[in-house]
Amino acid sequence: MDGGALADDGAVAAVVIDSARQVVWACRLNAITWAPEEITLPDELQPVPATGEDGRTDWLHRWEQHITSPR
Repeated sequence: MDGGALADDGAVAAVVIDSARQVVWACRLNAITWAPEEITLPDELQPVPATGEDGRTDWLHRWEQHITSPR
């Protein structure tokens, strides 16, 4: 799992990646039931840069924007 996040609005989300660092599943946790709700990520968020790799900070910023955007 990579890209777990707790955003300012309380949104909790995570991505599961494969060995090629591609997203295979992403979810947001329901704030009331804590049940995972599967979410679809845009293509630009599919590859997940490893910690320390170029683009990681930008990916984290875009990931947080995606999970906190109104549904």
